[in-house]
Amino acid sequence: MKQIITLIAVFALISGAVYAQDQQAEPDFYTQQLNAQETMAGLDRVIRNAHASGAGSNEFDANALDRILLLYPNINMPSEFRAAYEMARTISARLGAAQYTEAGPNLWRVVENMADPLARGEALAALGKVGAVDFLPQVIQLLTDINSDSGRDRMPREQVAIGAIAGLREYADPSAYLPVFFVTVGWYSEQAKTPAREALPLIMDNPTEPLLSVIQGVYPIPTKLTALQVLQASQASNAQKAQGAVAALAAAHGTSTIVASERSVLMTTRYTAIRMITEYGTEDEAVYPLLERSYRLQASAQEERRLVISALEALASEESVRLLGAFLTDLGVRNERGTMTQADQTLVRAIIPALGNTRRPSARVHLNRILQQDWSSGIVILARDALANIP
Repeated sequence: MKQIITLIAVFALISGAVYAQDQQAEPDFYTQQLNAQETMAGLDRVIRNAHASGAGSNEFDANALDRILLLYPNINMPSEFRAAYEMARTISARLGAAQYTEAGPNLWRVVENMADPLARGEALAALGKVGAVDFLPQVIQLLTDINSDSGRDRMPREQVAIGAIAGLREYADPSAYLPVFFVTVGWYSEQAKTPAREALPLIMDNPTEPLLSVIQGVYPIPTKLTALQVLQASQASNAQKAQGAVAALAAAHGTSTIVASERSVLMTTRYTAIRMITEYGTEDEAVYPLLERSYRLQASAQEERRLVISALEALASEESVRLLGAFLTDLGVRNERGTMTQADQTLVRAIIPALGNTRRPSARVHLNRILQQDWSSGIVILARDALANIP
């Protein structure tokens, strides 16, 4: 009798386990309804009901997106397209917010197969949020392609680009930095440029390497200037910022143009680079011929010459003393000839204290020469004060 009872109990346990497995394998009510639909309107109704009831799980949303994509090639009515795009946007956003990585392949199918730029953009943003790293190269290539060809229909392309920017921001992978950077200098409106600028520091906090490749590469000077400004605002070290500044100054001197607007950008690039060199310093000897070129440029404004003097004063090297002394000698010749201008006087009054502030003994030669020449009493006093600064 005990054996019979035991067998019945075992049978009941096995039957219960099988029943439980069958119940677990059986699709839930809304998934069954979803799989039974053959129209976008039917899918829309089931999805709305599932979400309203709180039964729309990540798995349900992933299945719903798969079902939408399955029916999508066969629709032809405007109302069906509208429904498909709205559902794709809604579900992509939900999957992204849930960080449901398994949805990656279907999200990329939305990007590849659907025509609506907003649906594609939402799917691109979701790809980054779910961390679907297998599709990172595709997202980068897509944005790169859009960057290089604005096309006639700019708004739809920009909407897709905005989604790609959002996705790449979430990926936070260094390989995405330059494609997003080029949005900020590209054909886009501020609607795309603003989120691109905001994404850059989140993708890389120290973008020295990619930005140097822009500054030193074959790009328009406005693009190089922007790269320098972004580098300055980044978390790069002072030495790295100075490295970018020297490279930008070399690039500006290596570019010539007769277009007034472009000449203005070149000047701004030189000014920005020289100010950065003054602030951050550098041990790169290549900086000195570049600074001398800025000072001696025929078209240089007085402001640029003053910036060069300040940079040499801050660097306070032997080469700084040599260049400052050479500038002072040239001005001394003009003084002897009686051809000094008010601008020249201003430069003399900047160079003399700069020499003293280098605190280099070699500066004494240039300052003592002032005392031996026919300068005004005010200039002589400046020279004596500068000499007093040198140990």
